[in-house]
Amino acid sequence: MKEKSTLANIFYNSFGTMFYYGCQWLTTILIVRLSGYQDAGNYSLAMTFTAAFAIFALFNTRQYQVSDVKGEYSDRTYILSRYIAMGAAFLLCAIGLLFNAYTPYQWGVILLYMVFKCGEAWVDVYHGICQKKGRMDFICYSFLMRGMLMIVSFCGLIYITGNLMYGVLAMTVTTFLVIYFYDRHMALKFVEEGDKADLNGLKTLVVILIPLVIVAVTNNLSISLPKYFLERYFDETVLGYYSSVATPSMIVQVGASTIFIPLITPLADKLLSDDKKGFAGILKKVFLAFVVLSVLAVIVSFLLGEWFLVQVFGEEIRPYAYLFVPIITTTLLISINACLFPVCTVFREIKGQLFVGIFGIISSLAASMVLVKRYCMDGVVIALLITLGIQIIIEIYLVFRRMKRWKEI
Repeated sequence: MKEKSTLANIFYNSFGTMFYYGCQWLTTILIVRLSGYQDAGNYSLAMTFTAAFAIFALFNTRQYQVSDVKGEYSDRTYILSRYIAMGAAFLLCAIGLLFNAYTPYQWGVILLYMVFKCGEAWVDVYHGICQKKGRMDFICYSFLMRGMLMIVSFCGLIYITGNLMYGVLAMTVTTFLVIYFYDRHMALKFVEEGDKADLNGLKTLVVILIPLVIVAVTNNLSISLPKYFLERYFDETVLGYYSSVATPSMIVQVGASTIFIPLITPLADKLLSDDKKGFAGILKKVFLAFVVLSVLAVIVSFLLGEWFLVQVFGEEIRPYAYLFVPIITTTLLISINACLFPVCTVFREIKGQLFVGIFGIISSLAASMVLVKRYCMDGVVIALLITLGIQIIIEIYLVFRRMKRWKEI
């Protein structure tokens, strides 16, 4: 099958991802209408509790997988590694529940939602195979199908039964059906006959990826810690105001991050062909695109942010609307960080990334404990700016160092 152009892949990936996560965000709104605030709280609890385990299920393989243009590891090896990560993540999630005094109903919702997140981890490895072959249109169609079925099944079953567990079960089942009958089928078309999982290669791959998993978890915690301390030092109401202001910024983050994902394989191809000029050219274009989009995002946020927030959340949010532009700025930095990370992965700068993750969580913890306690919501923004600034500076240094030592790679 003929590859799509890089520009087409960027469009397909961005459109599909935005649609899917838009549907996922919509479920958090509709649950309130369909089942009330108590089930909305249980749904939020499931999403929060499974977040770290979902990251582990992904095992941060995708970036390494799509940049493996030499074919160090077979597609079947990547698939098998994901099965192992999914099983381990679910087991760890179940063990984690033992240390919390949740009701059987909450247990059911959380475990079912973890199965759903394992489905997202499963499909991700198939998407990696399609991405390497330049066919991200297949990925887009998967996002569209799973997004629509998620809304219909989740809302439909809750409306009929009035039970959140049935809603989560329904969207989990539809997700696995799409993955098995569509994503798996399309991805395996690109897998060569005779391609088998290499157990020795699997062991090596897992060992290589462990530092990247640690970095993914620490990066997630680095961003979450300031909000954790906001709730701890003040209360959930203050966190609610901050989260409400920050919610629209997720659109910017998802949009900015998805643009870069299709460029990972072309970057790896440039590295493999020793095309330093082409590699640098891609980075320059991405940098210019980020500058333009960042300026536009800040201007739009400054002009329309307060009006938008008041329209969505009411007059009660107006005193906190001044945070919108600073939060958008932190979101843009999160996106830049998310784009520099795969560049380091392409260079196989594993130890450097581990240093970024550990340094990030240490700086986030220190900044959060001091600044959030003193400056409340403003402290959250400042702590994030400091942490992300430090991480981005280190990543830029790693990239420039590798560019200078190009011939040694």
